[in-house]
Amino acid sequence: MVKKYKSKYPRKIFLIAGEPSGDNLGGNLMEGLLRIYPEIDFIGVGGPSMIEKGLVSIFPYDELSVMGITEVLSNLPRLINRKNQVVASILGDSFDAVVTIDSPDFNLRVAKSVKRGGYRNPVIHYVSPTVWAWRQGRVKKIRESVDHILTLFPFENEILQKSGISSTFVGHPIANIKPPDKQEIAHVSSHLWLDPDKPTLLILPGSRKSEITKMGPVFAKAAGLFQTKFPDYQIVVAPTPQFTGILKDRNKFGWPEGTRFFQTPGMDSSQRERMKLSLFSVSNLALASSGTVSLELAATSTPMVIGYDLSWLSRQIIGSMLLVDTVTLVNLITTTRTVPELLGKNLTPENLFIELKKIVSASSEHNAQIDILNHAMVSLGKNTQNLKDLPAQSVANYIESLQ
Repeated sequence: MVKKYKSKYPRKIFLIAGEPSGDNLGGNLMEGLLRIYPEIDFIGVGGPSMIEKGLVSIFPYDELSVMGITEVLSNLPRLINRKNQVVASILGDSFDAVVTIDSPDFNLRVAKSVKRGGYRNPVIHYVSPTVWAWRQGRVKKIRESVDHILTLFPFENEILQKSGISSTFVGHPIANIKPPDKQEIAHVSSHLWLDPDKPTLLILPGSRKSEITKMGPVFAKAAGLFQTKFPDYQIVVAPTPQFTGILKDRNKFGWPEGTRFFQTPGMDSSQRERMKLSLFSVSNLALASSGTVSLELAATSTPMVIGYDLSWLSRQIIGSMLLVDTVTLVNLITTTRTVPELLGKNLTPENLFIELKKIVSASSEHNAQIDILNHAMVSLGKNTQNLKDLPAQSVANYIESLQ
């Protein structure tokens, strides 16, 4: 049960999310805060999930969705302008808290600027920056800019608190997902004209344009190799809605004959998420870009192969600073390397095909993944009471503790 707070004036919170995974986290957080506070206003930057919960977004959130060092540099003037706009909006009003969600390169700069500008109420960052993976030099910047961090992974709290950073483990909302029922699964199968008697390979090439441009052609060629060896498999590509048109360009990507594209016109974000989850459930195997999607696949016990790459320069710089030997979240959470991943120069169609073939051909590979995927969900809070309300309750408790 959530603890409700009454305040003399309506609470006002500024939130910032710059990509779909952050938007989903923000939407869940706002839903919880609406249960805690009788009156609350949300202003900031977010996508469809947050806007549906009442956020007034001051500009389109996907303008912040840029990954990689060279990619950021090419968009730097626009990002600086947007950062300055966000900072001015925060300092020009009276907010009870600023909640920045993921996107640390942008959000930590905002946090630092508002602190320097005289903002005295709490700045709470949701999703710990990956100081355990690379760029440990950011610890000092985090400590100076952020008052409290909500962590998604249990191992992060000890690392942050050793560095003098206040934090709370709030679990991961993916662990609280209601599995799709038979009717939902039948609906997505009918929607895509899938034959229930044939297996399905799901392709997830990323949620950013830069990822799709980089990974799309490689994933498409790997899917072609896979189709030649396993012709019974149905192939489905699931892009984020704004990139469906780009990915359907066969001349650019070369998808195998008969490839289907997951499209959900007219659906709101929550309906689309349920459809996507049903698609994950009906799929026998997935080829995906690195990121939160590996946890979504884990939630539906869908075996996967992960692939990711950046520009050559970004790869060299980030590679030199990386502190871990895997970037796949399932592997990190479970301290295993069970989910195969191909990164940088190792990301080739041939290598992806080899790993996909192993899972299909060897039951031991398949079963080992299923066990690890279930382990990951338990570690993230599956079966924990009131897991969905923990992020909002933690934000509210922190605000009230300073009143």
